[in-house]
Amino acid sequence: MAGEEINAFELFKEEMDVDEVSLKVNAIHRLKTVVLWLGPIGTNEKLIPFLDTLVHKEEDEVLFAIAEELGKICTQITNKLTLFPILEQLCGVDETVVREEAVKSLIKLTTCVSEMDIQNVFAPMVIRLAQGEWFTARVSSTSLFRSAYSKAGSFKDKLRKKFLDLCNEENPIIKRASSKKLGDFAAIVEKEFVISEIIPVFKSLSGDEQDQVRVLCISSLISLAKCLTKEENQRFTLTILLAAGEDKSWQVRLAMAKNFPQLAKAFGKDITDNNLVAKFSILMKDVEADVRTAAIKSLGECIADISPEKVASILLPTLSSLLNDSVAGVRSALSEVVGLIAVHSGTALTKEKLTPMLSELIKDDNHDVRYGVVKSIMGIAKVGGPDVITPNLLAGLSSLTQDGHWRVRLGVFEVCSKLAQQFGREYYAKNLEAIFIKFLSDMASAVREEGIEQLRLLVEEFKSEWVIHSYLPKMNEAINKEKQGYLYRMTALNSILVSLLI
Repeated sequence: MAGEEINAFELFKEEMDVDEVSLKVNAIHRLKTVVLWLGPIGTNEKLIPFLDTLVHKEEDEVLFAIAEELGKICTQITNKLTLFPILEQLCGVDETVVREEAVKSLIKLTTCVSEMDIQNVFAPMVIRLAQGEWFTARVSSTSLFRSAYSKAGSFKDKLRKKFLDLCNEENPIIKRASSKKLGDFAAIVEKEFVISEIIPVFKSLSGDEQDQVRVLCISSLISLAKCLTKEENQRFTLTILLAAGEDKSWQVRLAMAKNFPQLAKAFGKDITDNNLVAKFSILMKDVEADVRTAAIKSLGECIADISPEKVASILLPTLSSLLNDSVAGVRSALSEVVGLIAVHSGTALTKEKLTPMLSELIKDDNHDVRYGVVKSIMGIAKVGGPDVITPNLLAGLSSLTQDGHWRVRLGVFEVCSKLAQQFGREYYAKNLEAIFIKFLSDMASAVREEGIEQLRLLVEEFKSEWVIHSYLPKMNEAINKEKQGYLYRMTALNSILVSLLI
């Protein structure tokens, strides 16, 4: 038995002596097997010292594998504290992905050790990394403060001070790293220290000369705002967010536009309605198209957190002004978000404001815009019923059956089927039948196949009587046996088969 243990470890050492990096990586990924063969004593006395020697000489690919595997096997090692020194060294190497993987493994390791181990080993290690000579170790430490703080005991004051020191570093890389993690760290710090120590540093970072630092502050603000009450946010953080909406850098404004749904939830409905909506409407008119597009897309995610009154009085006029935006991406985002807005806006507002928008956008030159309109039609239909599907929209849907992009045509037949299922057989016969039956003669096979699938759903809804008295006669009229090829006739036959099988 002892020989087998020695053989397992010796085999591992032999594999690590080869020149081929891929073989070494494969060997590292079998560390779990080596640990099981060696047992607790052999692992501590042989494997851990050997891994420590590898850290000083191996390639980055091997170091990454070591960092990854240590996180996986930490639950199987009895003396888990022996892993901290190896991972600490890996947190200071030059290669970013190795450091990041070492940080992940350390965070996982902290869940497997006692509170006393956190105070005696992990917390001092985090401080050592934060005081490291090279920026690499200090950058890694910014991701570890959160895991150390809650169980750090007497080290809490030192950890807070050291993290805030990193936030004030002159090195731009360290400042960016600490800005990114500031919100997460604030989430587990006592509120008195959040207000007295963290917020002043956050205010300084939010005004930093580096655009990227200010961008990262936006995401940190989400976590920070969740720690505070409505009154505290109004006093300490609201002005920072409002200033970001007017930042000279379009990247900061873009970050605010993208993160607005999370910011709205973090600050609450009252602050959002009274303070943020007006600033958000300005982002939708930003000079940068990317900012406008991101703001419009975010509106679909946060519309439930904005009162209908603010939507009607502030946001819809802004959206109407974008109907003729020079950038197709902006109009495309607008066409898709209209249906999402309708779900939370009520019948009157949908019919008065949103349906006219779709009637205008459905005539757009860009196919992505037209496709967005098709998707939004179901949104307004769910809210306003058949009355919001105006003759102009129906005429637009009919014209889109001849659209040059097959995706748009497919969407038309799909939405016709859904509208028919929602509004009933009579509405379908009056308004949709002439549009839907055109799927039989569509040029794209994918569209014809989707049409047959939608037909199956209609047959399930309307039953066999509808097939006999309505669909089959219309199908016979739609098929031109002399001018159309056999594929179209096959589509007709397949539609009959689908109808009869249900």
